[in-house]
Amino acid sequence: MAQPKRFLALAVAGVLLVSACGGGGGGGGGTAAPSGSAGGDAGASGGGAAGSTITVQSLWGGTEEEAFRTVLDAFEEKTGITATYQAQRTDYATVLRTSIQGGNPPDVAIIPGIGFLRSFARDGSIKSFEELGIDTSGLAENYPPGLLEVGQVDGTQYAVPVKFNSKSTMFFRPDVFEEAGVEPPATWDEFTTVIEDLKAADVVPLGLGAKDSWTLTDWFENIYIRQAGVEAYDKLFSAEGDWNDQTVKDAISAMQEVLTDDNVVGGINGALGAGFVDGIGQVFKPDPDAAMYYEGGFTYGIATGDTNPELEWGETIEWFDFPSFGDDNGAVTIGGDVIAALTDKPGVREFMEYMTTAEAGTTWAETGLIISPVKGVAADVYPNESAQKEAEQVANAEAVRYDGSDLLPAGGPDLGALLQSAIQGEEVDGLLSEFQNAVTTAWESE
Repeated sequence: MAQPKRFLALAVAGVLLVSACGGGGGGGGGTAAPSGSAGGDAGASGGGAAGSTITVQSLWGGTEEEAFRTVLDAFEEKTGITATYQAQRTDYATVLRTSIQGGNPPDVAIIPGIGFLRSFARDGSIKSFEELGIDTSGLAENYPPGLLEVGQVDGTQYAVPVKFNSKSTMFFRPDVFEEAGVEPPATWDEFTTVIEDLKAADVVPLGLGAKDSWTLTDWFENIYIRQAGVEAYDKLFSAEGDWNDQTVKDAISAMQEVLTDDNVVGGINGALGAGFVDGIGQVFKPDPDAAMYYEGGFTYGIATGDTNPELEWGETIEWFDFPSFGDDNGAVTIGGDVIAALTDKPGVREFMEYMTTAEAGTTWAETGLIISPVKGVAADVYPNESAQKEAEQVANAEAVRYDGSDLLPAGGPDLGALLQSAIQGEEVDGLLSEFQNAVTTAWESE
């Protein structure tokens, strides 16, 4: 079950190395591919599907939604097919599964995790590329070797990756740091020292939007891979993982060390009532409540697009690498999304083909909110320092691993809920024992 992680470890660094170093052409060049082929400039004209309408669903809102809409608009202009966007901002996985079971799914959807991809493929809820009439042999030209396996289930292609972001980025206010007399830390010990120095300067160190529990899983994953190592990370997020292991307890203990009432805006209770975007606002609104906010590279676009358009890179917003633990492995975790078709209506095949092209990847990358997995997207299309730095970070990482919680089985226990309980001071041994029993059952049921 751990196979997707091994492919990503090899492939993602190659993807972003190509992106960061400007490999390939960035403009979606090439000639139109024949119908049913994913090579070249797929979906160049809508063919018989021109004039049709399909629905595309994801959980993105705000600037993330706006960025994706630029891709949908470009697709419509190119093919004559309208892709209508549906945003589902809460309980995404549950709502998607309910719509599938009710016989009214969207035509195309972002899949909420690799575990869900496996589940949906095996119960027939999504269409394989073969069923759509897409020749997958052409896909290999658009991606580095190994990456397409992320979207495969039991050897069959059901999905393709469409975007990545680093999740090893710690955002901060340079102006607040300067006023408090602190520098961006490189190690965990330096990080905890900066936290104490900020408090001494009457500055709340951290914003935290823990109502969205996935933010806590990202904290855990970054700490765990640095403390325990890459091999331990791979094992933990596979069917062989032991959640009662001391390494898991050590990572949670490190979280509890910094995510405390004194260190976060509103204390832990306040953080548990604040959503992800609320936490960004705590740090990056014009009059900030805190100095740092940990989350992935997508934070930059939300902060500058939704929270405070007046932010300036290097002056009021920047990020440093998630702090290391001694001589750790220099690993980077990434969050990525895969896209799959749930129907074979006219226009769906053309849309899925289009999403594999450098043209689609370039259009999206130009927004500055994502790093594209498509080989032909060149480095110079990324429009801001944050995205460029993010691409370089992942390209230069010694190891790259996919978001661990997204690799767990669909329908398994909620790691984020466990961590919400942990930062409130609940006894960890019991939480982990219960989690282990539930996740073992979920793996066995897949």
